[in-house]
Amino acid sequence: MGHRVIVPSPVGYCDSESPLPLEYYTFKRIATDLIALLSSLGISKAIYIGHDWGSLIVQRVTLWHPDHVIAVGLVCVPFVAPLKTYIPLEEIVKRQPNFAYQLWFAGPESERVLSSPQAIEKFLKIIFRVKGDEPVPWNTGGNMLAAKVGDLSLGRVWENQDVWGYYLRCFTRTGSMRGPLNYYKTRELNFRDELELLEAGKVKVTCPAMFIGAKQDRALPPSTWKGQDWVPQLEQHTVDQGHWCLVEDGGKQVQPILQKWVSKISKSAKL
Repeated sequence: MGHRVIVPSPVGYCDSESPLPLEYYTFKRIATDLIALLSSLGISKAIYIGHDWGSLIVQRVTLWHPDHVIAVGLVCVPFVAPLKTYIPLEEIVKRQPNFAYQLWFAGPESERVLSSPQAIEKFLKIIFRVKGDEPVPWNTGGNMLAAKVGDLSLGRVWENQDVWGYYLRCFTRTGSMRGPLNYYKTRELNFRDELELLEAGKVKVTCPAMFIGAKQDRALPPSTWKGQDWVPQLEQHTVDQGHWCLVEDGGKQVQPILQKWVSKISKSAKL
């Protein structure tokens, strides 16, 4: 029996809607959306795998809906336990300067700046770069498009013109990056939601879990991978690549790890 792979677009991305209220972008809300999606397809349990925001979303699925999760795998973004005390983004950046870019994403200027097809295209060229591409100073905490980069070429992530065209159309479809940017504005909403998890004692990922960290990830370097001991069945791996390791070099380092792990889980789990 083969694996059935489902790749949803969360709220605010691609063809999914981008509602105005920030409550639609919380991890609890999106986790519930995913469970409803699978239910509509007649699926009660699944192996969840996520990268970047997807990593945070799928690990929260395991906390809010553990009975629907067989196993959970994360790429680049590690397991982050629910907080007992709210920490503002400004304080997070003081402790971890590698998150400085989030200050601009969470502020009002980014939505105003990223509101034209031309600006969005330049943004995608700046942010999706891998080792060997022309470097761009993007992690300053300020306007990314203010960087003097001239006529910036496509990074190697976008070598396939069909893939580039697809994502460019997806991100420019609404004429604004408001949907994706809203994810950076929900820290306090997520904190408030997760107080419920803490009060109920639902603060452990009890299913089989896996994390792949990318050594060259400038946003999430190895120093950010600590504190995952609250996940008892955690299996950890590293790849010598950057944040876009899923597509860098065709995913040659990440793909075998994911395939082996999914195969192992599939053989041992009661599907």
